[in-house]
Amino acid sequence: MGEELERPAPTQQVWARRDAFVAARDIYVTAVLGGGASQPSPAAGSAVKRERPVFVQYTNPEIMACYGVDVGERHAALTLTQALDATRLALLLTERHLLIPASYIFEIPWYPIFLGCIEPLVRAAALRYVAPVPDLADYREMKVHEYRRDRHNPYRHAGLRGICASPDFLWAPRHGGGTAAGIGELWRAALQPGGELHRVARGTARRWHRPRGRTERLLARTPERLEGQAFIARFVEPTLPVPLSPAERTSLAFFLSRAYLRSYLLDLDAAILADLPAGDLTCGLSRRSAGMDGRLPSARRLDTVLHWLGIAEFVHRIAEWNELLRLRSLPSFGLVIDRAFDETSLDALRIAVLAVRRSRGFRPARTYAEAKSNVQAVAGTMADFTLNGRTTWRDDR
Repeated sequence: MGEELERPAPTQQVWARRDAFVAARDIYVTAVLGGGASQPSPAAGSAVKRERPVFVQYTNPEIMACYGVDVGERHAALTLTQALDATRLALLLTERHLLIPASYIFEIPWYPIFLGCIEPLVRAAALRYVAPVPDLADYREMKVHEYRRDRHNPYRHAGLRGICASPDFLWAPRHGGGTAAGIGELWRAALQPGGELHRVARGTARRWHRPRGRTERLLARTPERLEGQAFIARFVEPTLPVPLSPAERTSLAFFLSRAYLRSYLLDLDAAILADLPAGDLTCGLSRRSAGMDGRLPSARRLDTVLHWLGIAEFVHRIAEWNELLRLRSLPSFGLVIDRAFDETSLDALRIAVLAVRRSRGFRPARTYAEAKSNVQAVAGTMADFTLNGRTTWRDDR
């Protein structure tokens, strides 16, 4: 939290280098690996698309509460530490940027500290905030109304300071109908027989001593009865005619967070990092969920591959933010990640790693140069396999 972070080069230069590196990676993948007819291309069947931004859900208060984590008080220090570590992994999974909802800035007390720790990413345009309007002050005014019945309305007196007030902190517009509208549609469908909330509707009718049809009609009007409040569990529950059981409260919380995630991922064409130390953090979304294939890459899988490459310690403990930006832009690194999340190519990656680890030049990386060397060696070995022993590509940066 208090580590010194090197400020990256000016934004335009960072993104010019990124574009050049991505182009080089694409040329390499097409020209070199495409030469082997028997070898599937990295894009075929890939479970991750690095051209998508990554949505930061691992600091969301409602999602974390589903997994027993209180980001605001009891578990604040732990969540901040884990968030910084998860951000290192999330950054490596995209060639674009990370996305945070503007609500985090106001609702999470320690978020200014978090943003201060990752300030080089903000200045490099590698992290942006999502909001319906570009001005954070205007956004705060909108949210004051949504949280008007909250005793501790986090938007009432919140100001903007530090990196949040910087012109380097870029806005990412959100397209689509908005969170509340999207959740409202899913809410009404979930109350129907066979739906995710049908048991909640039946339990409510039984305790309310009213016909099930009347109860379902009342619950279906919940989006309207919120009267513009945020569509979150602690505002929804007071609109219900009777208190929910603990199991029903859990179902409700998971449903709302799952609908929230789905709405953001589809509107932003984004991915999220799943399978993190704090929990899966997908609230029940899976690759089999509609529209979710390729949007839920596993942090555990990525961490395993970093250990294979001998760069896990470098990534988690040593690397400056600008070094991670350089590492993820290597064509060789992009190739390794494509193969790591493509089940048809994972064995080829394992074999390449085993071959490289037997060489005298392989060592656990302590510097960027060593990390780059390890990644290039593995990628080069995979290219050798593909071309039957002919090495035709080098990355001399």
